[in-house]
Amino acid sequence: MKLKLHENIKTFRKEKGLTQEKLAEALGVTVGAVSKWENGNNTPDIIMLGILADFFDVSVDVLIGYDMSSKRVTDIVHRINTLTVERKYEEAVAVSKDAITRYPHDFGILFTSGMMYNAYGWEHQDAEMSKMAIKLLEESKLYISQNDNPEINMYTIDSTIAMNYIVVDEKEALERYKKINFGGINNSILALVYLQNDDIKESLSYSTFGMLNALSNMFNSSMPMILSLAITGNKKNMESSLALADSILVITEKLSFDRVGYYTKMEASYHMLKAYLYACLNDDEAMKKSVNISIEKARSFDKECGSNDAAKDFRFYYAYQKAFIAIDSIGERAVEGIDSTLRNQFFNIPGINKKAYNKLMKYWESVR
Repeated sequence: MKLKLHENIKTFRKEKGLTQEKLAEALGVTVGAVSKWENGNNTPDIIMLGILADFFDVSVDVLIGYDMSSKRVTDIVHRINTLTVERKYEEAVAVSKDAITRYPHDFGILFTSGMMYNAYGWEHQDAEMSKMAIKLLEESKLYISQNDNPEINMYTIDSTIAMNYIVVDEKEALERYKKINFGGINNSILALVYLQNDDIKESLSYSTFGMLNALSNMFNSSMPMILSLAITGNKKNMESSLALADSILVITEKLSFDRVGYYTKMEASYHMLKAYLYACLNDDEAMKKSVNISIEKARSFDKECGSNDAAKDFRFYYAYQKAFIAIDSIGERAVEGIDSTLRNQFFNIPGINKKAYNKLMKYWESVR
């Protein structure tokens, strides 16, 4: 068993923003005593260990840093998670209560227990279980410095707390979700909660922005996927890329008005992607057809629109705000933007099929 007491005293002191002098003053000991603890030249007595653990809001086990204790906590966390997945909630609650009694200041125990109560509360719409989830998750935030999982952070915890308030207090849930609605990430859940509160105006507004964000994410995610599949050189993957591009074009057509607008520029981009895929497949006629459609749409955008107002052209825009400016890598002018993308961003992608690319560029230059 390896002790990490001296390292932990120093770490926890710094986390509280204290100097050795300030810690000594708070504990009623000399600066020399604190210095010896942190250097490993001396060890606090059993009473002082308890005082230190209480001062730093950790268990004595955590303060001392027994390796076997860490392993025991990890096993308990795994056990609670397993029981939760298996929906053996009664047993999970028993394990959780015992663990919290033994390790009341351990982040992993508190967070995992909170997520277990969260799962039960949501599955059964049980307000008391959701309240328990809120309590434990709030407590876990006090010890988040112990967390080493990059997928868990203050946002994920606050978001889960807000979700539990939907079961406990919907008005409080709204306020909490709005406070952490960074980049519109919670628009869809806010739309649902407003709908449940019979506020149709707000529900339509948040659902509109939720759909626009989803559409933007679809554009931003599908283009790299199309090119990544094409770069494999696998014919089946390239056919999947074509199918994905066609699906995006159909969705865009269904969600936008039948007129030249922002989505015309996006359609021009996808037809150019299709042209590259056809060039890879040595289907020259299909490549030329796609390039022709792309440049026709790009020219019509430049001539008739030139606007990035995605709201104006979105068929299902019901927000009371009247603008949603979209930002893309193509720029203000569609023909120039596609040309620049082909010559710079597109050309510099590692693994691009240079033969297909050169064939595409030769035809593009002839019709541009």
